[in-house]
Amino acid sequence: MSRRHPPQDQHRHGERQVPQVVTIAPALARQGLNVVRGLTRPPTGETQPDPWAIAAGSTEAPLNWQRGQQVARRGAGTALLVGLALLGLGLLLPLILLLGVGVANGSAPAGWVLVLVLLLALVGLFWTGRRVLALWRTPPSQPDPATPSEENDLLTLLREYGPRVSEAARPAFQATVLATRDALRATTGQTTLTRESFDARQAARSDLPELLHAYHALPVSSSAEQAQRDQAFLEQLRLIEGRMQEVKVGQRQTRERQLQANGAYLRDKYRSGEEPE
Repeated sequence: MSRRHPPQDQHRHGERQVPQVVTIAPALARQGLNVVRGLTRPPTGETQPDPWAIAAGSTEAPLNWQRGQQVARRGAGTALLVGLALLGLGLLLPLILLLGVGVANGSAPAGWVLVLVLLLALVGLFWTGRRVLALWRTPPSQPDPATPSEENDLLTLLREYGPRVSEAARPAFQATVLATRDALRATTGQTTLTRESFDARQAARSDLPELLHAYHALPVSSSAEQAQRDQAFLEQLRLIEGRMQEVKVGQRQTRERQLQANGAYLRDKYRSGEEPE
């Protein structure tokens, strides 16, 4: 015969389950509150894609995916805010009707309470509208103050002239601009104006803009003239890119030698007093 639990055992078993429910409920409430805050919080630190990659056209698909995620998040936050506003109005509407009946019967306290309730509803609507506008307002992107002006000029050059260069010469043009950018970054921080830093700045300030101006100023009326113009353009781009690659490699080698020399100095400095075992 099967044994039945005594009533007191079943009661104790139920008592052991109550604390689990009490513990899980606040955790679920906190999790839900965090989700609501995350959806309704205005965007303050959304990851901005690399402007160089966008200008070069190499992150179109990831950028569209990121924008889609941001729009979906803002849409969900807007729907949540509108839902909360409608829920609040639904709770206040019966109270407003009851107070309206009291005002119609000549009750002065009902009139004052009705004014307060209407003010509360207006404040809630104003807060919801302001929150929705802040949710869809994109924070302005501030340029990095540490970025040299020549690098910003190069980025503008790539954005403006990249789509206007022919498809045959566009990859070489992008590679030359990126090589010039890398050369500028490699020579950043030099206290003296070396030949390498001068060539990198000169390429960004004048060589590339003048080359692009001459390229677009030359009219073409046939495919043969287009090919001839692209060939001359590509030759000059290779010259600039080759020099920028030399500057980048040379600066790397210089810094490697400085690092090795500093290591040798530290070894001589701190090991000179060591006594042989």
